[in-house]
Amino acid sequence: MKKLENLVIKHLLDKNEFLDLYEELLMFMARIYVSTNRKYPAMEWLPPEEKPDPTREDFLDDFKKKYGPFLKWRLIQELDEIFLAFIEKKLVGIIALNHNLKGKKIPWIPEEYLARNDVGFIELFAVDPAYRGRGIGKTLFRRAVQRLRELGKKPCVVTFPNLEAVAFYEGMGGKKEKTYKEFVLYCFEEE
Repeated sequence: MKKLENLVIKHLLDKNEFLDLYEELLMFMARIYVSTNRKYPAMEWLPPEEKPDPTREDFLDDFKKKYGPFLKWRLIQELDEIFLAFIEKKLVGIIALNHNLKGKKIPWIPEEYLARNDVGFIELFAVDPAYRGRGIGKTLFRRAVQRLRELGKKPCVVTFPNLEAVAFYEGMGGKKEKTYKEFVLYCFEEE
């Protein structure tokens, strides 16, 4: 495994800072979408034939049009904190937290969990494909879990069962708590 040379983790708490990074995050997520063979972000609200096609010349414009408003909603309405990983000023990883759940309507989080004050969710987790295998994902994930525990929250994550992320979450100690709709929910107990 290559070292985590020059890895800088930036912790953002301010929605204006989130929005300042919108374009960079959008391009980052487009790279993730291509690298996961269109599995993440899933854009499950679109029929398969309407999802952006990376082989098309207008892919980036189409991705911005179809995923951009959702990303903006997440940055403004949903997410409470973001950790960003940089190597030599290049964004190489992201993980976000959602822990102020009261009053939020998030379709992938079960309603009974949205009503709880003792849980927090790890969201928007991705590492640039060119930088995978260096421990960046584990570093970000551990920071997110640690932060949620500092806030008195049980760390949880919602994912799709067909993603590589499932094996990662299980390897990090995640226990499946619930399968519902097209999602699976994992939570992480104290170490």
